[in-house]
Amino acid sequence: MNNYRNYLMPVLIILLAFTSCNKRISGVSNTVVYSRDELEINKINFVYLTIKSKIAFQEAGNEKKANALIRIKKDSIIWFNLSGTLGVQGIRGILTLDSIKTINRLDKEFWALDYDELSREFNFKIDYFLIQAMLLGDMPKEAHEDESITKNQDNYIIHQNFGDFYIDNYISASTKKVTEVDILEAPTQNSLKLLYGDFRETEGHVFPFSSFVSLIHNNEFGELETRANINHVKVVFSDKPIKFPYTVPKKYERR
Repeated sequence: MNNYRNYLMPVLIILLAFTSCNKRISGVSNTVVYSRDELEINKINFVYLTIKSKIAFQEAGNEKKANALIRIKKDSIIWFNLSGTLGVQGIRGILTLDSIKTINRLDKEFWALDYDELSREFNFKIDYFLIQAMLLGDMPKEAHEDESITKNQDNYIIHQNFGDFYIDNYISASTKKVTEVDILEAPTQNSLKLLYGDFRETEGHVFPFSSFVSLIHNNEFGELETRANINHVKVVFSDKPIKFPYTVPKKYERR
């Protein structure tokens, strides 16, 4: 495990009811195929967003808890500051479309990497928009007209295929909000499950105050599952610019 993995974990997880995390293929029996124009997904549109959250994440029997302050400029910047248990306290980071930077103010260290490096660390394709979707409860990939849509008793399911990745997006038939996303990477059988709940109306937006993430990935030691529960305490939308402070003192050592 790389030295910086504990600091990358909040980047991925901060991102996001425990249920069974076994990979599944959405049932297609007794379903009807729908066209894309019959389904209007209830998306969150904003310019700036500030979130206060409590996060618990687990991997290989280890659990860490943190309080998080998250700020987002949609489709541009995700900034976060963590406090809590040893291992996450004093961590601050900023994500842009092409890079990730984190700083550990307790150990006076910092990291800078791109999404290819992050993807290799977790053996799963990760980009800015996937992380943003985790936080907002949106589909990681935009829906297109030619994609298959089926419906079961409670949900529309948008089936997507991007190269080696197969994605099932579950959209509530009543609220038109994304409630679950299942992503499977075919060659490796690595998978990512996102669950969203506790939807509340906030400043005219319906926002999921509860998120669950399960990343199952294989490495040289076998199958490893990384889990996280995220509960948002406060959510504030704004059209006015907010600050994303991030500076690295000269004495800090790069890892």
